[in-house]
Amino acid sequence: MQKNKEEFTNIPLLLKKLLIRSFFLLAGLPVFFYMLFIFFKVSFSLSLLIVLFFTLFILIFIKQYFQKIITVLIKSNIYNQEQISELKEQYELKEIAYQELESLNFVVDNAALFASTKLDGTVLYMSEKFSNLLGLDKKEIRGSIERLLTKKEGQQQKLKDVFLTTRQKSWTGEVELTSRRGEGLWLEISVIPMNKANDKQSLFILGNDITERKEKQDEIDRIKQEDYEYKVQLQKVQASQIVEAQEGERKRIAKDIHDGIGQILTALKFSVESINIDNPERAQVKLEDLKVVFGQLIKDVRAVTFSLTPPELIDHGIAPALRKMTEEISKLSGKNILFENKSDFNDRFDSLTETNLYRVAQEAINNALKYAESTYVLVSITHTKNLLSIMIDDNGNGFETNVITNSEKGLGMGLFFMRERVNYVNGRLFINSTIGQGTRITINIPL
Repeated sequence: MQKNKEEFTNIPLLLKKLLIRSFFLLAGLPVFFYMLFIFFKVSFSLSLLIVLFFTLFILIFIKQYFQKIITVLIKSNIYNQEQISELKEQYELKEIAYQELESLNFVVDNAALFASTKLDGTVLYMSEKFSNLLGLDKKEIRGSIERLLTKKEGQQQKLKDVFLTTRQKSWTGEVELTSRRGEGLWLEISVIPMNKANDKQSLFILGNDITERKEKQDEIDRIKQEDYEYKVQLQKVQASQIVEAQEGERKRIAKDIHDGIGQILTALKFSVESINIDNPERAQVKLEDLKVVFGQLIKDVRAVTFSLTPPELIDHGIAPALRKMTEEISKLSGKNILFENKSDFNDRFDSLTETNLYRVAQEAINNALKYAESTYVLVSITHTKNLLSIMIDDNGNGFETNVITNSEKGLGMGLFFMRERVNYVNGRLFINSTIGQGTRITINIPL
């Protein structure tokens, strides 16, 4: 290839040599032979014949030489065309590379937060987007990089410490900056040490503006804090309400004991003291009265005991306890209170779950009698493999659930405590009510 290249590039020299040789052969040889023939006194006709012969020979020689030159020229033309094609291809590749470099520069300037510095932090280059974000003019992009990134000294010292620790390894982190316009910024930056061909080091700084993300995160944290404080305050209010309700329940039980059992015991005391064994007939009447009083006392004690902790709940579980409760309330109220175990549920829960279910059902029945003025209440139980449902239906006045559940007293407080109890045992409470058409309360508990 190298030999062909030298041959093709020496074509003008070959042509020059050919022309000189041709000139000397065509002009010099005839004269030389003519003088030689005169010297030897050769006849003119013979001399002319010999000259013509040599001239023909020279022409044949020149023809072959020219054919060689033409062949070289043809090969040179082909070679030049190949060179032109190769140069054209290289030029096109160069143009593509140049366009890609321009595109990359455009991306770096307009789409990336990019800067490069010397190892000591002196800025070498900063993209246009970076300078615009920091509020810098092109003339201001000089000096140490930390002074360009922020105007606060504390932040500058922190950045300087970061750049000093990145001479051997990369660093990525979040930094807070203050632009020349006084705006607070948050950047996620990566500092990458680079070695140049001349063994000089530089730092590449790639940034990502996370100011909006930080602001949203701060807002989320603030909302979470407010929500947490609200929940804490709500728990305090609920705890206070629960304590108040418990205290009210204690007062009710104390009142029942004082007004019922206490008065009966007082009457028994006086009745026993008034018995005169010397008067058998009168004593017999007193004893009969005492039997009645003792019967009422036993009934009241059982009612109070049942209201505190029904023995059926402890011994047999939620289904028998609900059956017993409906029977007792029906006797005491004179209303039609029924119980139906549709799926013959007899499984047991832990004592805390059973107690809460019992209290919720008890509260629902009391609300139906006290507030809804119901004359009919049906407590029913159904269950599947994974769920137990307790439904309390009544034919009372009904109510607007949104209004009642948002109230702070009366039925609203009762529904609140019912919901709290059900939530405590990982259940769900559903309340459906229509004014004039009664209420259905459903308790769902996972099995």
